[in-house]
Amino acid sequence: MAEPDPIRDFIADLFVDVFASDKKRPPGDGIDDLAARRFLPVSPFVAALAALAYAAPDFATKLPAENFAQIAAVLDRLHSAAGLLIAITLVAAAAAVDTGRFQSHRHRVTVAAQLRQTTGHRALGVRVPMLSRRSAVKSARIKLPVGAVIRPKQMDEFTAAVANSVRGSTWTMNVSHEAHKNRLLIARALTVADQRSVRHKALAGSLEGASILKDAKVSVYSYGDDGVETGYRIGFTPNLNSGSGAFQYRVNEALIAIAGAHESGQNWDVQWSPDAGELLLTLKAPLPTRVSHPVPSELTSIARRYLPYATGAADAVAYWDVSTKSNKPHCLIVGPTGGGKTSAIRTILTEASLRGIPFIGVDPKMIELDGLEGYPGCGAIVYDPIRAAIFIRALHAEMMARNQYVHVKKIEPSQLPLLIAVLDEFFILSAAWTRLKKDPDEETRTLIVTLDPLGAWAELSVLARSSGIRLLLGVQRPDASLFGGASGNARDNFGTRLSLANLSQDGAQMVWGDAHQGRSIDTSIPGRAMATGPDGTPMEAQVWWTPNVDRHPNKWDQLSAADIAIIDALQPSAAPEFMCYSRELREFLETERALATKKREHGSVAEPVLLGDVPVADIADAIPAHALTPGTRILLTDEHGNSDIVTVASVDATPTGTTITIDTGGRTRAKVTFDPGEIVLLAGADHDAEFAA
Repeated sequence: MAEPDPIRDFIADLFVDVFASDKKRPPGDGIDDLAARRFLPVSPFVAALAALAYAAPDFATKLPAENFAQIAAVLDRLHSAAGLLIAITLVAAAAAVDTGRFQSHRHRVTVAAQLRQTTGHRALGVRVPMLSRRSAVKSARIKLPVGAVIRPKQMDEFTAAVANSVRGSTWTMNVSHEAHKNRLLIARALTVADQRSVRHKALAGSLEGASILKDAKVSVYSYGDDGVETGYRIGFTPNLNSGSGAFQYRVNEALIAIAGAHESGQNWDVQWSPDAGELLLTLKAPLPTRVSHPVPSELTSIARRYLPYATGAADAVAYWDVSTKSNKPHCLIVGPTGGGKTSAIRTILTEASLRGIPFIGVDPKMIELDGLEGYPGCGAIVYDPIRAAIFIRALHAEMMARNQYVHVKKIEPSQLPLLIAVLDEFFILSAAWTRLKKDPDEETRTLIVTLDPLGAWAELSVLARSSGIRLLLGVQRPDASLFGGASGNARDNFGTRLSLANLSQDGAQMVWGDAHQGRSIDTSIPGRAMATGPDGTPMEAQVWWTPNVDRHPNKWDQLSAADIAIIDALQPSAAPEFMCYSRELREFLETERALATKKREHGSVAEPVLLGDVPVADIADAIPAHALTPGTRILLTDEHGNSDIVTVASVDATPTGTTITIDTGGRTRAKVTFDPGEIVLLAGADHDAEFAA
């Protein structure tokens, strides 16, 4: 391929523009008549005049001298060396002017053609300065028809056409549209070397021309001590999507993926300001994998109303504000078994004890809160679902009594002592209450319906705030039926929230009001969670590790020296006082404590038996209660230890237990209920003989 020759190209272009007529131009080339007028150079005429003037004396000698004496003198001077120099100078100046005029003409033709082909508009006038270079037009002003509309896509195509017509990378072409003046302006500027980092270019390149963020501009927001970029500001034109959580979540994921891993090992975080039309992509310190429960050196009056439980990025502390003025009076903890829910509850309750706040717990699984029984400030730990229902009703009575006290004594609610009620595994508890409503025992059914624990719980979640009662609710998973219906959509009253597992889309919506929050937690790290931050927005955090505070030897001997040191440091100097304003709560706590004491004194449970250790002959006359059939004779032991042989009249077996009707020989029949899997003894020959003797 032949090398380009600028002089040859210039002469060829000049020849075409000077000597080619409009009729010889290709039809339909889209060039405006105004811009396509033939170029008429001036320098040839000037050269012809100079040559004629220089050669005039030679012609003048052939004429009668007496008639042209004065003319001959002038022509003689022109024929001198000075005249020749002047002629050459004039011709050179004309040639230079023609060169500039020709370049201006070529740019006018090019710009007019580009405008016509990209926008469909014909230019009414194109002004290009004569000092424009061949490689790039210096500037141009294009007059458009009145009311000409140039769409954004057309404008982009015209700008690209102008930029592509520039030879080399020395110049950058800028095109602007002044619609109010019906004109386009083109200006060139020296191309500045791109000093942006690879990450900056990647972010800018991904957003350039993308519709996800309109008119996005990326700039560096902050640098590290080593000069490495640590933050970017992205400005954009706000629209309806900017405030959508789902939209922000998608953009966050994309930007973090494009930014990639940072050299410092820190993670990227995105902060939105949709009203200002900008977002910040900055670094945040990585969360620790474990945080042992720190012990406060001193509790100020303000700190006494905050119950901290987790650490977030940049050492931000997640806490539960239990003050009377708090807009997050109750706390909700969502987490599966083994996710750290029990440790989070222990952390909160030990912090409450340090601040002189007593608490009462309900634990239907009997293994989560049992270590807190007897801890300073613990009123009781309730395990039985029926006793739990009685407690909820007693707590409701306590709330009403406190409100009555405030009304009569004319005191501020903030003067009432705080009380925390903990309901762990609330889903299991509510399911147990539902089953008890269908219990075969009429007295149990009547009791549960009368107590209405779910209804009392719903009222507590709404009204307990002003009476100084705070609710701590633990569930394994969020459930719409759990917080709706009879419980009166109680979830909305739990402003402090903690989720210790990856939630489903519906679960995230129920817990955080955002279908994308709490769905990407690293569950391989125990205690990693999404928590309510100090500003009320969700933040990723590491829940503090609090050891089991149970001092029973079987538990205590398993603890390390560091864990024992934490427990000893968390021990309050004085047990929190438990103030009851209602007779119902006082009587319940006294009864529950008495029952717990009696159970501990008894302390006997059936020991496990290894399968095969018991001879078959010893258990051959025992069968599960659900396997009984009408007419079977069984051996029953009453509350006094006396054994009787009775006949089974009917059997009602359900997943929750088995109820049998006993034929007593009279008009009435007694009912006996067995737990699932419970064994009964058959009245075999041995037993019959024993009773006969």
